[in-house]
Order: sequence, then structure tokens, then C-alpha cells
Amino acid sequence: YRNWVINAFNRDLPYDEFLRDQLAGDLVQPMDEERLPATGFLAIGTKILAEQDPVKKRADIVDEQLDTIGRVFLGLSIGCARCHDHKFDPIPTRDYYAMAGIFHSTTIGDRELTGDKFTAQGKLLKDKLAEITASIADLNRTFTRQHALEWEAEAIDRGNVIVLTNGYGKGIGIIGDRGKGEHWAEYDVKITHPGTHILELRYAAKDARPGQIKIDGKPLSENAISETTGEWGPSNQRWHIEGKADLSLGQHVLRIESKPLMSHIDKVRLSAVDPTNAVLKSVEELHALKADRIKTKAALRNAKPMTMAVRDGQVKNSPINRLGNPHDHGEKVPRGFLTGVGSAVGNAPEKNSGRLELADWITSPDHPLTARVIVNRVWHWHFGRGLVGSPDNFGTTGQRPRNLSLLDHLARRLIADKWSLKKLHRYIMLSKTYRMGTVSNPGAINGFPLRRLEAEAFRDALLQASGTLNHEVPPHSSLKIISQNPTHVTLARNRRAYEEYPYRSVYLPIVRSHVYDLFTLLDFPNATTPVGKRANTTVPTQALMMMNSPFLIKQAAAVAESVRKTKNPLDELYLRLFARPATQEERSESIEFIKNATKRKDERHAWTLLCQTLLASNESLYLR
Repeated sequence: YRNWVINAFNRDLPYDEFLRDQLAGDLVQPMDEERLPATGFLAIGTKILAEQDPVKKRADIVDEQLDTIGRVFLGLSIGCARCHDHKFDPIPTRDYYAMAGIFHSTTIGDRELTGDKFTAQGKLLKDKLAEITASIADLNRTFTRQHALEWEAEAIDRGNVIVLTNGYGKGIGIIGDRGKGEHWAEYDVKITHPGTHILELRYAAKDARPGQIKIDGKPLSENAISETTGEWGPSNQRWHIEGKADLSLGQHVLRIESKPLMSHIDKVRLSAVDPTNAVLKSVEELHALKADRIKTKAALRNAKPMTMAVRDGQVKNSPINRLGNPHDHGEKVPRGFLTGVGSAVGNAPEKNSGRLELADWITSPDHPLTARVIVNRVWHWHFGRGLVGSPDNFGTTGQRPRNLSLLDHLARRLIADKWSLKKLHRYIMLSKTYRMGTVSNPGAINGFPLRRLEAEAFRDALLQASGTLNHEVPPHSSLKIISQNPTHVTLARNRRAYEEYPYRSVYLPIVRSHVYDLFTLLDFPNATTPVGKRANTTVPTQALMMMNSPFLIKQAAAVAESVRKTKNPLDELYLRLFARPATQEERSESIEFIKNATKRKDERHAWTLLCQTLLASNESLYLR
């Protein structure tokens, strides 16, 4: 979804289509792989997974969707009407549940991308996988066994596996797991005919549960017990060659390990074979094929990636929940839209959720809010303050426009330009208002206040200055972050992963419950709710971070190492960080700083300290 949003802005997808795809990309025709990820907007909201009441959980998810749509696209706090008629804005409770019915008729889940660019590659990989599977089946053929030792898997000498001797199948016992964990079984085996042996296991498995097999503590097979047989039952028990080993005369210990779960293992067989037997070559080929199959399956999963998305589910109207209680139902309300805002419309269609019609209603050129809300957001990000100071609230409790005529003009201009945001940016940035300088016109500072770089932009600026920023789109799922129940160890590992990641900050994963420390300290917004206007604090921990952050010091050292190689390092440093040469006063102070710092350690360290100081300065942190 994130990549879809970035691509949409880059190709200047008209804003009305941008919005429509996010609300109903799966219903817009033609529906292709370019539209489906857009509905991640509805799918990635916060969900309280620990909620034990499924009815309440579903109602809360719908409430979050409505609240986000209202704030982001309409600048309205629709969520207030969940329990009662909105006290300030014209949103009755009936309208809330009319819209809620649309999203109660929508299901959230992973959907496979099936566009042409995935189909061709997927077919090649599927054909390859079929060939590998057939070859593996062919190699698991019967061969002449000499001095075979065969026993029931449940006849263990040591282990912690579950042993099932009845209840599985007539005359069949198995070993299995006791639930998630590390499971193992050991067998004492007496070899009477030394030489090369083939190990086989007979087991059933609907899903692959790979493990490891060792003989006398030495691994025989790292990816053992990895086959599937269709189902778990007795009729699906099959023999599988697991590997070969050279065994001496006497006693040996065979150990089978599997975690977190184990297949249903029925029998074990060790057979001596002639060293010249073709089956030995087959075993080696078998291991190579299994490794190739694992890689091919992984490639196939990536060839047809899944995306978080939505689809129409069981179409139904929502009852009014008295006082917002999902278990206390009042009358049912036909699915529809806000009656007090925008053009008058009827109810949603009977046979579908109504999401597409909702999107059409919101993006109608006649709608009084949609164009004005996005125009105000664009103005806010260019000037640091919107024409409406409360970008998420255009209601009666929000701030009144500072220049209503200008807001209306820009909204009409956006619609006339076919909702092109790039044209809107260009129109604003080429205006006299935007290009006004504070040097010749000190009063301009009132329209363009001093503002600090956002956390993401500051991190990107550090990487850019040090020469380590990679401007490319990162590979799919290239950064792994522990998000579930992290410990202090995994949190430290997460932080290192963030700090070693060379790509732009927009590509960093955001774990809502554990936001990256650098972002948190620099006022990254609450990731669980829409935030159109970020807080801007100045606290001691920010200064301490600038002084002690290993990440900042590392970037400062990279900058120092780079500029020291140039002909005029001080000018290069100031040009790189501030886009201007150093003044005579700055030059004198910097030379003195380096001289004094060199006495304490060395010149390289002195330059690092200077770069760190300038990176933490107001001119580096603030836009002017």
C-alpha cells in the first residue's frame, strides 16, 4: 500500500481517482493489480487483536475506518456520532450507521495479485516446481536393500515426543509433537554389517514440518522430514529417503529432531547398500532437488505476492447501536451517506456494499469539502500552516479559514485541472506569495514561519550529507523488524536495523507500539490515528540524542571523512550541509574548534565533532 501511494503521487494520479481507488479499488473497472493494493487504506488500520468480543472488535474496526475517512478526506469527526447525534456538526447517529453498514458489508483480508506481469513468471515457476516434485517422487523409488534394519518409530529409547499406539489407525502407531516446541526422539541402533547405509522414514504430513536427523551427533540431513503426503491419516503414510551415512560395526545413536511441530512418523529403516549402487548418487541428487524446490517455492510466493486489501462481503444494513454498544441494537438503517453534507443522494445499492458509490459521492465536484481539505493540506505542507489551521477538522469546532476566498479559488482550480496535484503544487510554488523572501520583506515570516524538519526528513538529510542515502526503491520486504512481544534484545536489534538501513525513511516499517527512537524524539506522530498537523516540541532529550546518538556520530564521521579529501574542506562542509559557503567568522571559529579538539584526541575526531555540531545546529534542523 505504501508503495502504491508513492507511485500514485509520482505519476500524478488525479486526486479523485486516488481517493476512489483507496475506498473501492476492487470495485472500479477494470480492477487490476494497480488498483487492488490501494484498498490497503481500509485494511491497515489499528485492530485490537487481544479483544475477546468479536462483535465489539468488528464494530471498533468499522469505527476506525469511518473516523479515518472522515478526518482524512472530509475534515470531519464522524466518529463522534457513534453514540449520539454529533453535538456540533450536522451528523446524526442515523448517518453514522448508514455509513457503518457499508463497511460491515466489507471484509478485510490478504488478496493475491494476479496481473499479467505476475502470471507469466508464476507459470514458469509452477512448471519448474512440478518437474522438481516429479523428479523427487521418481528418486524415492524402491531399491534392493541389504541387511535392512526396520522398526516402529514409537519404539523410542529416549525423547520427549508423543507416542500414539492406538487411535491413529489399525495396527499403526506413530510419534508426533506435544504442541509447539523442540521435539526429539533417539534410537540405539546396532550395526552388524558396516558400510554405507540409506536412512528412510515412513510418515504422513499434510503440511511440511521439516526437521533434522543426526547419527552419533553428526547431522545426516538438515532439511529432513520436509515432504508432504496430502493428509495426516494412515492412508497417507509414505516412505521417504532422508540421507546416507557410513556406519561402523557396533552401537550408534539415531536422533530425529523437529520444531515447532512434527510430522506423523510411523516407521524407520536403515539399509546397507553397495557403495557402487546407483541409489547413492540418487540420494545426493535428491538433496539437491529438495534445496532447489525450497528456492522455487519462495520465488513462486514472491512472483504472486499477497496484499492487504478488502472485498465486498455479506451485504447487510447496520442497526443503530444504542450508546455505541454493539450488543444493544435499535432499528436498522439503510446503507447510505451523510445527509447534511454534500449533494443529496439516495441509499446504497441493494446488491453491493456501496463503497464505490460512497467514493463517487466524496469525489463529486459538487462536494463542499473534499477539494478544499486536500488543497488546505498541500498549503499546510508548503507553508507550515494551512489556510485552515485545523487540517483534520473543518467542522464548527475547527478553525475558520484565514483566507476563505483563496481556499475556494484553489479548490476550484484543482477541480478545473482535473484534480492534478502536481499542477496544484506548481501553481502554489510559482506564486509571488511562496517566492517572497524574508530578507527584503521581513513581514513574510508571518506567512512562512520557521519550522523544524520532520523526523523522516532529518534522517534522510543525515544520510544524504554522509553520502550513504540510497534513492532507489528498496527490495521487497528487505527490512525485518520484530514487532510481536519484543524484548530489550530484539528492540536493540530493531534499532540497529533501522540505523543500518540506507533507504529513505518513508520505506522504514512503522511498528505502532514501538516507533523508532529517533522518530519518537523528533515528534513523529501517533501512528494509530490520523494526524494532519504534527506537534513540535523542544525538550532536553532531543539535545541529548544529538550529542550521544551512535547513528548521528556515525553519519558525522562519514561527512568528515568525505569533506577532508576535498581542496577546501570547510567550504565543502558548509555547502553540503547549508547550501552556502562558510562566512569569515564561521571559518575562524571552525579552525579554532578543530585546533582545540585535535589536542584532545586527533584531527579525524576533531572533524567528526565539528560535523556533528553543525548537523545538530538550528540551520541544519530548521527550514527558513
